[in-house]
Amino acid sequence: MSTQLPDSTPATARWDVSSVLTAVSTTIGPALTDQVLSQLPRGYALLFGRAELAAAMA
Repeated sequence: MSTQLPDSTPATARWDVSSVLTAVSTTIGPALTDQVLSQLPRGYALLFGRAELAAAMA
């Protein structure tokens, strides 16, 4: 993304993407967010405003 956004650095692009994906996560809810995250490599949860890739098991 940083190459596509004018005057952007990798850090600011990560911040911008995270802001959008956190809003998407809030809109679609935790169940669908979990489903999306289950199909992404480990580490993407942070972009969705999550500390972990999957919800903790009860």
